[in-house]
Amino acid sequence: PSADKSKLCMIASTVSSKYLQSMAEKEGFEFVDTLTGFKWMGNTAVDMIGRGYTFLFAYEVEIGFLIGDTSFDKDGIRCAAIFNEMAIHLYKNENKTCFEKLNELRAKYGFFEMTASYRRMDDASLKQKMRRLRNWDGGHSNESYPPSMAEYRIKRVRDVTTGYDSFEADKKSKLPKQATQEMITFWFENGATATIRNSGTEPKLKFYVETKDDKDAQKAKLLLQSMTDALLKEFMQMP
Repeated sequence: PSADKSKLCMIASTVSSKYLQSMAEKEGFEFVDTLTGFKWMGNTAVDMIGRGYTFLFAYEVEIGFLIGDTSFDKDGIRCAAIFNEMAIHLYKNENKTCFEKLNELRAKYGFFEMTASYRRMDDASLKQKMRRLRNWDGGHSNESYPPSMAEYRIKRVRDVTTGYDSFEADKKSKLPKQATQEMITFWFENGATATIRNSGTEPKLKFYVETKDDKDAQKAKLLLQSMTDALLKEFMQMP
C-alpha cells in the first residue's frame, strides 16, 4: 500500500483485455502491452525490472497468467495458489466473495466484454482480406485503412505487419514489426478495440473484439454483439 505506484508495472499482450490499462489510468502504475505470447511479456517484465520497476502481473487472453518475478512464464499452479490466498483474505478480512470483489472492481474500472474467436481460413484468403483492410481506398499504399466500421468511428490503427501506427508522431509502431505475420488493431472512438490476425500455427483468422461501459454490463454486451457482427460482415465479408 505504501509503494510508489508509478514504479509498479503490469503487462498484457495486445490481443488481451484492456482492463489493466483502465486500472493503470486510474491508479497511476505503468501498463505495457506486447506482442502475443509469454516470451514477449516475460522479456518485457525482465526489461521493466531492469529499469527499476516492480513487476506485478501479466496475462494473455485464453492462455494464462504470470505473477511476480519467481519465473517469467505462465504458471497456473502459482496463480491458483495466490488466487486461493486472495479468496481467503477477502472472506476473512472484508467479508466478501470473489464475485462481490469483482463487481466492486467493475464499478470502479468499467464493465468490459470480449469476444475472442476465429474462422478457419487458408493463408491466401486471409492475406487477401488483410490487404483489403490496408488498401481501403482501392489503391496499393498499404496505409489506407478504413475510417469506420459500420457506424463505429475508428480513431487509431496499428498494423504490426507493416510497422505502422497512426497514433505515433512518426507513424511507426512501438511494437516490433512482424512482416511474416498478420495483425491489425483498431481503436474506436467509443472505447472499443478490435484485433484481427492469423493464427501462426493453424489455418485460422483470429479476431478479438472488446467493448466497455463505465456503468452498465448489459450495454457493453449489446455493443459487443453489434460490433462483432459489423467486423465479420464489413471487414471480413463473412456471415
